[in-house]
Amino acid sequence: KKGFTTKEFVNTKLMTRATYTLSGIDGTLTKGPDGLIFKEKGGIDYAPSTVQLPGGERVPFLFNIKELVAYFNTDDIGAGTEMGGLFRTPSYRTGLFLDPKGRGGTTGYDMAVALPGMA
Repeated sequence: KKGFTTKEFVNTKLMTRATYTLSGIDGTLTKGPDGLIFKEKGGIDYAPSTVQLPGGERVPFLFNIKELVAYFNTDDIGAGTEMGGLFRTPSYRTGLFLDPKGRGGTTGYDMAVALPGMA
């Protein structure tokens, strides 16, 4: 149906090389009434990448925890501790975005063939 979306997990293949690690994340960890609360403040908190869907279509994917507010259901952190929360996903797909073949809206190279297309 037009305009109808569904949420489902899809097996994908990561096409971007070694650019999907989040590191140096910092924030505050406080004790709330129901457990610990972590609020992300900075660090390398996003990693744009490209994934390949079943059928071969390649799409942008933003792996991030920007402005994460995570809630723990425990008062301590140890092996197997789980958390969950909300975060913001900013848009990064601009004309400067390059896919794994170097194609982009502002580069003048937008086709994966031997000769560039005439725009």
